[in-house]
Amino acid sequence: MLIINLLALAYLLLNLIRRALLTFTPSQSALAWWGSAVNFNDVGQTFLSAIPLPFQYWIKQYLAYFLCLYLFSQALQGLLPIPFVVLGLFGTILLLLACIDWFYFLLPNPLTLLLMVTGTFSSISLFGVEPMNIILRCTACYGVLCVVQGVYYSLRHKVGLGSGDVKLITALACWFDLYQLSFLILFASIIALPFCLLQYRGLRSLLAVVIPFGTFLSFSAIYCAYLFHRDFLMLF
Repeated sequence: MLIINLLALAYLLLNLIRRALLTFTPSQSALAWWGSAVNFNDVGQTFLSAIPLPFQYWIKQYLAYFLCLYLFSQALQGLLPIPFVVLGLFGTILLLLACIDWFYFLLPNPLTLLLMVTGTFSSISLFGVEPMNIILRCTACYGVLCVVQGVYYSLRHKVGLGSGDVKLITALACWFDLYQLSFLILFASIIALPFCLLQYRGLRSLLAVVIPFGTFLSFSAIYCAYLFHRDFLMLF
């Protein structure tokens, strides 16, 4: 039963990612974006669009909503552990951020704020972290990154670390402690290095390279969640 519930949850979250990516535009407001992503009207064209299958409209419109009710009832019965739901939501937000930053060089504030809120509640309820601890490490993380950002700009007269990246790292501080966060940033920098070198070809200076660092931060965070919280998930 757990495997069936996890497959249903994965289908639901992947469908949400698909809808959110198909409806995202940089100039659109957050409310309009999420409204178009989760409303009853389907987005995108599929191979089923040209086939007049019986009950196709009903299936496309209401399957996700019945799955939400089903998974909610399973969670209430203890057949879908909450940590798996939290991990699924964590991965969904990060995959959305990774894709959007890759194509648009943008990290939407609503997604970053949602990551911060869910991380705060998860750290307090699941990992027993003190609220003051989360506040202190987020404040310290944001302050240090703003100083680094300002010093680099004053020296190079160029943005080295975007404001979206600063907000994303601060949001990840709600999920990871400072030691884990430092490893996360280091691993993101390592996997971003080959991309920098590929972009450097044909350019006069490495400083001209612009990379979607939020994409690499997101993938690094997913790996670090498995690396640092694997034992916790094994309990379920």
